[in-house]
Amino acid sequence: MKKMAGLLFASQITLFASVTQMHTLYNQKNYSAVIEEAQRSTSEFGNSDLHLMWGYSAEALGHNEMAMSAYERVLMLDPDNVEVRVHLTSLYAYLDRDELATKMSRSTENYQLTPAQRNSLNTLKKADAEALKVAATLAIGYDSNINVSSEDLEIATNDEAISTMFAQFTAHLSYTNALTQEKDWYFRTDADIFSQNNFESAAEYYNVFAVSAKLGLGYRGDKFDMYVPVKYGRMHYLERDFLETVGVEPRINITLSKSLIGNLNARYTERSYLDTADKNRDDTITGYGGGFYWLFDKNFAYLTSKYDDYEAQNANSLLFTDKETFNLTAGVNYDVNNLFITRLDYRYRYTLYGDFLPNGNKQRSDYYNQGEVKVSKMFLDTMEGSLLYRYSTNRSNYDLAEYDKDVVMFGLQYNY
Repeated sequence: MKKMAGLLFASQITLFASVTQMHTLYNQKNYSAVIEEAQRSTSEFGNSDLHLMWGYSAEALGHNEMAMSAYERVLMLDPDNVEVRVHLTSLYAYLDRDELATKMSRSTENYQLTPAQRNSLNTLKKADAEALKVAATLAIGYDSNINVSSEDLEIATNDEAISTMFAQFTAHLSYTNALTQEKDWYFRTDADIFSQNNFESAAEYYNVFAVSAKLGLGYRGDKFDMYVPVKYGRMHYLERDFLETVGVEPRINITLSKSLIGNLNARYTERSYLDTADKNRDDTITGYGGGFYWLFDKNFAYLTSKYDDYEAQNANSLLFTDKETFNLTAGVNYDVNNLFITRLDYRYRYTLYGDFLPNGNKQRSDYYNQGEVKVSKMFLDTMEGSLLYRYSTNRSNYDLAEYDKDVVMFGLQYNY
């Protein structure tokens, strides 16, 4: 019995050593030796790591059919290996197996992907030539200060903070269609709907309904994705048809390395206020920005910045309409033991206005800070639940602009 146990123990050591040796040979870029070692280790064919190293080495040598077979064996043993799924999708596309590439790409979309993995799927020249994506979210929440104007809309209020429960609905549709003759080029269209209804009667004045659409032309290279869309939007707010926007928002995503993605973007927007009470507030926005996504395992961190210059047509007669803003955002998205996903997000915005304060001593300047934590869980392949808490504060040398705000929200999202 002891002899048998010893033989089994020695056998396990031998098997472990063969895979370790394959890793060593791979790091030495001795890919042929890795494949030879894998082919000899028939007793360890149940080890997905062996086939993974086999696939990596075959792909490095340009033996694509062999690599494809090795990756397929990995998925037989480890179906949830997202990295291999992305590799296999690329190989299917490269080998003109478009139907297999499309199926693998779409099934892999259901997994929690890093930006690099998603970028790898999106930059395939032949797979997913036509892709339709739909997401819709229903949420219920609480806002401690609903009468603070949303985003960059400067609507002055002297009222006390109004708290309310609310119901929120958002929907996003995206359709991408590769050009028939030039498969590196593609058309893309996006549509968004946002609706929020507040439960308190005093807060109904701040109900929001907004729609927007983008249509643009893009180009996908091996390591970058460039997209230039035009955008149209319309908003109903403060119980009136409030705002109409038209603009262009070019951007480019660049894969700098296996763990780093860069982004450059710009925008030009013309905003037209629709009601006569707001008509003299029409303005234009010119801005640019950039950022980085750092990838580690299934997780990623990000750092982005943006500068915007607002120029109002009637700035001479209306205070605090000309301004410059600098935005900084940092955060991390972390998968906790495949149980749930946590996102931590911090945003800072500095705003310098073209107008001086009523006392004439200084230009108005605002300092906005926002912290957000979101926990989400996939219940089904297409259904995600989330709980969000957000705290924001605005500090200013203009007293009427200062506020604090808490938002708590629970949502259910459906993805197609």
